Amino acid sequence: MRMRYIHLSSKDVPILPAEHSLLLNVEERIVTLLGQGQVCAQCRFPRSAFRLLVLLLKAPYGADYVELLACLRCSEVVFRKLVLATSYEQIGAILAPQIACIRQELEQMMLRGKDQLEKELKVVRRVAKEPGGVDRLLKKHGFALTVKGLNRKGYLLTREIPALV
Repeated sequence: MRMRYIHLSSKDVPILPAEHSLLLNVEERIVTLLGQGQVCAQCRFPRSAFRLLVLLLKAPYGADYVELLACLRCSEVVFRKLVLATSYEQIGAILAPQIACIRQELEQMMLRGKDQLEKELKVVRRVAKEPGGVDRLLKKHGFALTVKGLNRKGYLLTREIPALV
């Protein structure tokens, strides 16, 4: 049996406003923000952006580049386990084999030169922040969430602070 929907409350994702929740259609990669009995925002995400969003939703203090790369590269079977994980610790355990391999690859790239490493990390940056990436899609469709960089370490999902008028 295939998993279709995952419901995340504001208790599961503390950055959501109180009494709001997210409904994730895993098959179609559609994310819906629900609040006060209505749809507040909705968007279909590309595969990579959906994977990063799921990890960031479940990472209360952010995710580092190695974890993000592991999530992007893992098999569909592993990703579905991530979706069902109820804690960030479970996610770390599920991704542990991929994280170990990627960490080793990144260390080897660093030995060959920083350019190779930067090229690899640019994949994550593109999916997180560029057009068609998580941050832009969240803003464009009114989710009031944003992806913040963690000082060359990784990314964190936060609530967008409205601009003062």
